[in-house]
Amino acid sequence: MDSREKNKAFAESLGLKFPVLSDEEKTVSRQYDVLIPLLRLAHRVTFVIDRQGIIRQIIKGGDAIDPAGAI
Repeated sequence: MDSREKNKAFAESLGLKFPVLSDEEKTVSRQYDVLIPLLRLAHRVTFVIDRQGIIRQIIKGGDAIDPAGAI
């Protein structure tokens, strides 16, 4: 839900080679059922999605902060 610029800087700072979604409109957060409506924030979740669009792993909570688990 961070801005594109913030996510780009985050990805570059870690040398990530995969895209990091910026969901400023909260569309995907709603679709993936991670939005906390009253707070208008999302639970911290990392979805690892393969090239075919299949979710291969879901990392939740504190573990989702470190992108190494997604690699």
